[in-house]
Amino acid sequence: MSGAALGLLSYAQTRILVDDFAASFRFYRDVLELPLKSEVDGDVPESEDGPYACFTVGGQDLALFTRAYMDAAIGAEHRPRTEIDTAVVVLRVADVDKAVAVLRERGASIVGEPADQPAWGMRVGHVRAPEGTLVELCQYEG
Repeated sequence: MSGAALGLLSYAQTRILVDDFAASFRFYRDVLELPLKSEVDGDVPESEDGPYACFTVGGQDLALFTRAYMDAAIGAEHRPRTEIDTAVVVLRVADVDKAVAVLRERGASIVGEPADQPAWGMRVGHVRAPEGTLVELCQYEG
């Protein structure tokens, strides 16, 4: 099944909804060292002030957006965040062990030490962003 019926052109971005925009912005920019996507004329400035910032990873967009703004955009009452993981940001790295060690030195919350996942065909490690988003670092050949 394709997205032809929807007129689907391409994958646009993953957007992480956050409450503490500044802490999340600094995590993705300073701890993970993801580069900010170049600003486009008329686009919202990408800074700690939010409400939006877009990073680029291997040509794909990973954006942060304030949850209250998204709730307003869909006409929903601002709701508290739950304790359940609803998204995982997966970043492919050359060496999971080294990447986890670097993130530990930078103060990231390590929630899963590097481990082989033979069924997945990769080695993974997991960290949490400031508001709890699970970030998986994966290493695989191919």
